[in-house]
Amino acid sequence: MPLSAGTRLGPYEITAPLGAGGMGEVYRARDTRLLRDVAVKVLPSHLSSSPEVRSRFEREARTVSSLNHPHICILHDVGREGDTDYLVMELVEGETLAQRLTRGALAPMEVVRLGAQIADALERAHRAGVIHRDLKPGNIMLTKSGPKLMDFGLARASGPLGGPSSGSVAMTQSPTMAQPLTAEGTIVGTFQYMAPEQLEGKEADARSDVWALGCVLYEMATGRRAFEGKSQASLISAIMTSEPEPLVQLAPMSPPALERLARACLAKDPEERVQTAHDVKLQLQWIAEGSSAAGVPAPVAARRRSREQRAWILVATLAAALTALMFAWAPWSARDQGPPLARFMLASPEGATLTSPANAELSPDGRTIAYEASDSAGTTRVYLRPLATPETRAIRGTDGGSLPFWAPDSRTIGFFSRGKLRKVALDGSPPVALCDAPDARGGAWSRMGVIVFAPNNQGGLERVSENGGAPTPITQPNHAKRERGHRYPQFLPDQKHFLFVAIGQEDLVSTYATSVDGERSIEVCRGGSGARWAPPGWLLYLENGITSSKQRLFAKRFDPARRRASGEPQLVLDDVQATNFGYANVTADARGTLVAQHWEAPPSRLQWRDVHGVVLGTAAAAVEGAFFALSPDGRRVAHNDADQINLFTLDLATRVSTRLTFGNQLTASAVWSRDGRRIAFASGSGARGWEIHVKSADGSGPDSLLFHGPGLFSFPMSWSVDGRWLVAQCADTSGSYDLWKIPMDGSGSPQIYERTPEAEQNAELSPDGRWLLYGAVSEGKQALYVQSFPNPGTKYQVAIEDVLGAKWSAQGDRIFVLDPRREALSIPVSFTGGFQQGPTTRMYQLPPNEAPVGVAPDHRLLTATAQDISASTRFEVVLGWPGLLGKR
Repeated sequence: MPLSAGTRLGPYEITAPLGAGGMGEVYRARDTRLLRDVAVKVLPSHLSSSPEVRSRFEREARTVSSLNHPHICILHDVGREGDTDYLVMELVEGETLAQRLTRGALAPMEVVRLGAQIADALERAHRAGVIHRDLKPGNIMLTKSGPKLMDFGLARASGPLGGPSSGSVAMTQSPTMAQPLTAEGTIVGTFQYMAPEQLEGKEADARSDVWALGCVLYEMATGRRAFEGKSQASLISAIMTSEPEPLVQLAPMSPPALERLARACLAKDPEERVQTAHDVKLQLQWIAEGSSAAGVPAPVAARRRSREQRAWILVATLAAALTALMFAWAPWSARDQGPPLARFMLASPEGATLTSPANAELSPDGRTIAYEASDSAGTTRVYLRPLATPETRAIRGTDGGSLPFWAPDSRTIGFFSRGKLRKVALDGSPPVALCDAPDARGGAWSRMGVIVFAPNNQGGLERVSENGGAPTPITQPNHAKRERGHRYPQFLPDQKHFLFVAIGQEDLVSTYATSVDGERSIEVCRGGSGARWAPPGWLLYLENGITSSKQRLFAKRFDPARRRASGEPQLVLDDVQATNFGYANVTADARGTLVAQHWEAPPSRLQWRDVHGVVLGTAAAAVEGAFFALSPDGRRVAHNDADQINLFTLDLATRVSTRLTFGNQLTASAVWSRDGRRIAFASGSGARGWEIHVKSADGSGPDSLLFHGPGLFSFPMSWSVDGRWLVAQCADTSGSYDLWKIPMDGSGSPQIYERTPEAEQNAELSPDGRWLLYGAVSEGKQALYVQSFPNPGTKYQVAIEDVLGAKWSAQGDRIFVLDPRREALSIPVSFTGGFQQGPTTRMYQLPPNEAPVGVAPDHRLLTATAQDISASTRFEVVLGWPGLLGKR
């Protein structure tokens, strides 16, 4: 029977019914822990006894939680209270597209905008191997921030395009029903959006969703369904044999390209249909851009280098001409319409890869982009890219450089490397160190010769002369507002005031304005990623600052003289890379040029190498994730997904993947217990920081919070062989990194193991648990130490100048080291009569983009190689970007 108001399901209190879907009843509820309203979907009691239905309900939980996208409803939690199974999702306010269509067709450009966003969400689902199977207006909510795809109750994991998939045919072919089909000839709404192959009982794939999307596009544009029938039989006959009435006859104001696209989506033969939702999205974006006389199709950088070079001739010519035009145009007057809109892509430089994020910064004269990229050896440098030519160069002396920012004359760049704030002139002079910046978070340079910067990941901002010297504090976090740190300053036109981002402990990101004299800060904008000023009068920000996945970029009016934002946010771009903790990762200048980074995490190939570096075979051809951790028995790998959200394990023998977490927080740095039964991992969400959780390796039971260190970052490093201790790297309240030891048997509280002025990291306990191997970074180099454990008394330094990482052998008689030249080295060690180090032996050299994962008991090394990493990230340059406003 329906749940009444006041009913509790775990921490969730039911407040009102919302409706019923194909897989359960939906209620509005209150999360009593986080004090927020949520939607709770309950599997009805009369269905919970069916193993098949419960399995399908659990499948929906796994499906929805695997998707992280601004246009897909977020799953917060999954639980069971007594005999009641339930899902907890974000509460989406608005109306369904079906409700909106009762008032008639949508405007053509509204159809294009919504269609592109829906296609983008489908693309994300398909990339995760999920077919929605029930896309229709009733499953699309319209909100202030755009459409949201709902009800994945029929969705399931897919195989290759057009290939087989798991699940019974009876289950996967049945449409959603709001009520039982009791009378002959009753029309079930979903049938009107089902592709011919589904009606024939064949397996559906991504192209079946494309058909449904075509039906939705047609209905939005015309206000009528593409296929109608007086009975179920006549409806099916229409879908199988008839063509919809031409769209332009019903909606003559629609662009002809929209009709061609809808018709291509509704091809009866899946082979003749538009093949992917990605293609639909690109076509709709092209229609949107082409709807303006000023729209110019964007040349897209080809993946193959030979094609890219030919394309660059055209791109460089276009960019040079338009850039010159913009210089002649600027500054804009109040009655100017702005420069013409043009867009083009910039790929990674030859022999290097954009970092994620690349922290691009446009020069004040608008001619050059400074950004970060790493070469084939993994060394990060600051690169320069003129907009008008395809030549890219790394700035000499910027090894390890990050977060570049320009001097006002566009001839010198400030950046951070090896714990210092530095500057480098572009005339070839060597860099100059200005002051300490142990773990910097951005800087800005004023015409008055003052540099404002964030020296650490926590704490306030400081100022220093452009000639160096002792820094002076400007701001301090407001502890009453639970702020942790200030970062990413940006000067305003008067060169005295500047914007900065404040991060708080409860996922709060706010943008403030203050002055170099430290006057009272004024809050300018709250939420999102933290805003960036785009001259002459805009703030740019991403909608969500707590995820590494793609986000939407918005613009809001801003008066730099009064330091006030106003008006409603306007969408600029749909697909921009977000980066954690308050950085918008976009840059714009006064001439209307905008640069944003696009990024797609590439899969990695896992392979085995022997002690001589010979490849023994592939362990897994393509695995998503930003990190990988090998189990102690060498049989499984822990990893996160492409969006770095959830944790999985992969059995390397059977290829069976097991999902461990169902949340919307980032995951990183997994560590196995020595018996392989538990996994400790870092979980992070916005400014609240990273904390350590523990989860059963078989996926059973909830994950539990183990430890949240005093600062923003806590990462597990190593688990002792007896299970008693977990070693972690944690930041303190000043942002410095130390090593902690955490008792796992409940015998005490976590405590600091090693604290020095250096940044300790990459810790691993020896197989016998008596020694801790770890690195300590100072001046950009990582020294290697061995120290007694659990009591940090005896400490030895390993005789090697610099390392990227190190691991124990399975027997603990050797240390395997990867040096900065990516050479794998073997160092024999003994602890008889103290610490004894034998001669270092070169084993082999790892190729670019290949990283060690772990050493198996038989000495085999598992490595991970990111596939096609240079094509996974690129810049988009938009000339005359305000021309995008009002067109999406």
